Parts: sequence; C-alpha cells; structure tokens
Amino acid sequence: MGRFPSVLLIVASVTQVLSLCSHNTFLHPRAEGGAVEVKTFGYVGNIGPLFWATLEVPANSVCATGTRQSPIDMREGTFNMIPASDLSIEIPDFPAGTEFENLGTTVEIIGKGGELKFGDKTFTFQQAHFHLPSEHLDNGTTRAMEMHAVWQSENQEIAVIGTYIDIAIEGAAAVAPIATAPTEPPAAAPPAEVGAAVAPAYATEGVVEAVGLPAPVQVQERSWLGRFRRRSEAKKQQQQKRQEVAAPPSTAASAFLETIFSKVGEIATPGTVTETPPLVISEVVNLWKAGSFQGYSGSLTTPPCSEGVHWLVSTQTLRVSAATFFKVRDVLGFNSRITQNAPGKINVMAEAAMKALTLAVPLPAAAA
Repeated sequence: MGRFPSVLLIVASVTQVLSLCSHNTFLHPRAEGGAVEVKTFGYVGNIGPLFWATLEVPANSVCATGTRQSPIDMREGTFNMIPASDLSIEIPDFPAGTEFENLGTTVEIIGKGGELKFGDKTFTFQQAHFHLPSEHLDNGTTRAMEMHAVWQSENQEIAVIGTYIDIAIEGAAAVAPIATAPTEPPAAAPPAEVGAAVAPAYATEGVVEAVGLPAPVQVQERSWLGRFRRRSEAKKQQQQKRQEVAAPPSTAASAFLETIFSKVGEIATPGTVTETPPLVISEVVNLWKAGSFQGYSGSLTTPPCSEGVHWLVSTQTLRVSAATFFKVRDVLGFNSRITQNAPGKINVMAEAAMKALTLAVPLPAAAA
C-alpha cells in the first residue's frame, strides 16, 4: 500500500507549536575567527522547502503551518506602503572591509554597526545575504537576485530590508558612482525685482491672449512672500539634488555589490570565508532613503521559518553586471524558497496537504 509524505502528519499534529516557534528567533552570530557553520537544509530535492518541516521536528514545524510566511508575491493589498521618511537608517561605511562567508545556502557579509529605527523600535544591523533568483515576487515577476539586510533588536525581534537586484544594461556606466551627500546647498533663486509683472497663477505664456484675459498687471511683490517663494524653491532644488546624488543611474552596476562579489570566487566552497575590500555602504543606504518600502509582517525565509519578522521591501533596485551575475550564480546556484500565500492565508504547504488528502490517492512506495 502507498504512503503519504510525512509532512501530512506534521500539518495535522503540530498546530500548537506555532505559538512556541513564531517568536523570539535569535540570530547566533559566528565568533570572530570561528568556523563557518554550513547549513543542513537546502533548496532542491528532499532537503528543499517541501521537506524543511521534516528536517527538524518540531523546530521547523512553522514552515508547514504558519499563516504569515515569507516570501510572498508583493501585490497591492498584501503590504503597506511606508515612506522612507518614516524610518531612520544608518550604516557606517566599512573602510577595512568585512568578513564574507559561504554558509552553503547563501553567501553573506557580516555587519559592523548600523541602526534602523521605525515606530518605537530600534534594530542593529547584523548581516546581509543574497538569494538567486529573488525570493519575493515583484507584482508577479521574479527578479535576478535579492539582497536581505537583516537587523535585530535587543529583545530579539527581527527586521529585514529586501532589495531587488537586476542585471545592469550594457552600454550604461560601468559602475554607478558612489553616492555622497551634497557638500554645498544650491544657490537660492535671485530675488524678484520690485515692480516686475506677476501673472495670475492660472495664466501661462500664450494663454492670456488666447482666452482674452487682461495683460499681467504691474504689482509690487510683498517681501515676506518673495522670501517664502525663494526659500521653497531653494529647498525643492536641494531635495532634487539629494535624490539625484543618492540614487545611482538606473541602468548602472552598483559599486557596493561589485566590490563584494569581486571576492565571491574565493568562497566558492561552503564553509569558507574571506575579507572584502573597503565597502561604501552609504550607496545602498542613500538608495533606500530615495525610495519607499513595502512593509508586511512575515517570517524568516529559511528554517525554522519563525514568524513576526518585520519585512521592508525597498521600491529601489540595485544592479550588477552580467559577468558578476554569472560568477555569483556559479557559487549560489538556486537558493529561493517557494512563494507563500498572502499574509493571514492558510499555509501553502498545509493547503497542498489537505487537497492531497481529499484526492484519497495514495502515493507509490519508494523504490527499493
């Protein structure tokens, strides 16, 4: 007689484990100079996402039962749009570089300080790792890669900033210029001359004559109004300049990513570690600040799939050159979890298991 996969038994028996496993996930950082722990789960076959819940029972049970699992398809209605101004993000540059390691399931750089604040919560930057292809779907579309910047609070809450990575367009600037803050404010608009003609707000050149409006009258602009307008215009120009400096050209490769991945060949073997060259992380921080975030409450995208993770998926995109993408692909292979149901919906694994049970068709026994 056939048998059903063991995950069906887990779905039926571990619902109570949810409350135990979905909170207080702690990131255990590797001791400096210590060995890199190679993970025992994977993304293909009987150690892949379909089997994560069975690899460690009951620790990984939430992978098959949780109702707020990640990644998801970032469609309208599944997230809240959060302006970058609602967050405070600061990560210092790493002039001495940092450790870059291969965990067997991803490659990651180790954080050396950095703070994220939103609401009444404060998180410290822990690490950034990479998935290929992207784990979240961008309104139904997969992207070339995704970077997860992981943060943790003192009470062990986790926040993750997800950033899509695409391949740079050929012919664009070889590498995006490193973002820096403007050193000088833009010059203020020259003061309006007393007695200058001021047209009605709704009138533009050519419209006055076309509709038969009276010609602009000679009026003296109030001094306080002039100062207000000049200050507003100067502020607008300064904001535009900051955005132009903060965001790399949309088609250029990221200097930050190109610097990291220049060392990926040195950690091709799981369990290996190397040092990056100096990293200018301000490029990424400024990019984040120039956009917005799609926020939702989800989970870790790896076992134990713990829930309560604060997800912030950036509306901005990083890019790598095609040559770099292929180098990273040769090391990472495929490392993306299957897309989960929208937050609050039944777990996709549980849903599949229940539908399989309704078919009442036993699976064939494994070959000897």
